[in-house]
Amino acid sequence: MDNQFLYGLGSRVELLGALAMWLVIFLRLPTARHSRQQQMLLIAVMGVAGSITVYLDPVTAALNRTFTFAQSCGLFMNEWGVLGSALILDFVLAAVSRRRPWLIYGSMIVTMATLLVLNFTTAPHAGCVTSISVPWYSPFWWILIAAHLVGTIPCVVLCVRYARQAKGDRSLRVGLLLFAAGFTSSSVFWSVVLAFLLYRPAWLGALFPLNIGVTAWLMTAGAALPLVLRVHQMARNIIALWRLRLLWSELTEAVPHVTLNRPRPVIREVLGSPHSIYLRLYRRVIEIRDALLILQDYVTPETVDVARRHVTAQALPEKQIEPTITACWLEIARQAKAKGASPQPNPLASKHPSGHGLRSETDFLLDVVRARKLPSLRLFALSQTVPHATVPGRYDHKSSAPTKE
Repeated sequence: MDNQFLYGLGSRVELLGALAMWLVIFLRLPTARHSRQQQMLLIAVMGVAGSITVYLDPVTAALNRTFTFAQSCGLFMNEWGVLGSALILDFVLAAVSRRRPWLIYGSMIVTMATLLVLNFTTAPHAGCVTSISVPWYSPFWWILIAAHLVGTIPCVVLCVRYARQAKGDRSLRVGLLLFAAGFTSSSVFWSVVLAFLLYRPAWLGALFPLNIGVTAWLMTAGAALPLVLRVHQMARNIIALWRLRLLWSELTEAVPHVTLNRPRPVIREVLGSPHSIYLRLYRRVIEIRDALLILQDYVTPETVDVARRHVTAQALPEKQIEPTITACWLEIARQAKAKGASPQPNPLASKHPSGHGLRSETDFLLDVVRARKLPSLRLFALSQTVPHATVPGRYDHKSSAPTKE
């Protein structure tokens, strides 16, 4: 693997990583409007994205053709990098409630001005500072490298610190570790720059684009994680809506007054924004639950005891026992109501625990849907007579809606 191939590979990784970063930033903008922390984080990511973008060969060429200032052998990129580091450091201090914008951005202006002066005074014969014309011990290099490391290293420490504290939230922990890896990769880049200035190996210079590309992809992954989780949750809600459709249809046909809106076409049910799909699922769970509360008055406690013995004899997983019992007595209740049986108040307390959210309620109902397909459930329904009384169940008369998570 020669240096030219390594440089070309790194350039492609760098270009795709920069494009992915800007795409994720664009997609994250609407969700960051209502959160100051999210805004600060996104601004910090923008600073990194801008620093990476100006190092892309097509962008560098366009800048050199357009701006006289940019022709100073990468001065524009270096100045932008200092700005990006200031944005990152501002985010770090804001996260620990010690924000000092005047100190940060005042130091940034002084640093940028110093680099500008050094660029035109350190190597006047060369026209600007380059790794060829100016040795490693020049203040220009040390100020430039220090400016970047002062921004990235604290961010690594902060992300790792909070990731260790977020043990109960796996997605948050993964996102913070991805950001920590991205800022670490950025810090490594400037360490590689220093090593290149000291020893000048050609293969090390060929690694620059690849290192920047890895940084871009790590930062993209960290910033995109909330979007991925949001899409995943939306997909789960759509699947749940689809799988609950038949159960909802049968129950609301038996108890039509629990429905709030008229039924929609199937395709329209699963189309819409994440929030609208969530609300439809929430409404559907409420309507199924209300129907169960009514139908449980059409079976007797004795029927439920028989159902419990029937289900426990099948050696099902513990998680599936209560949903299967519910599926058993539900069939009997539907038959009883269809035959005009009179409901009787349920004298037994409900076993439904309080504090459950939409996800747990949805999972329970999906388990009921799966249980209704068991052959043993059909045999149980055929073996029972139509009851006229109540049944204890998972659902509570006192609450007709699952709590939001």
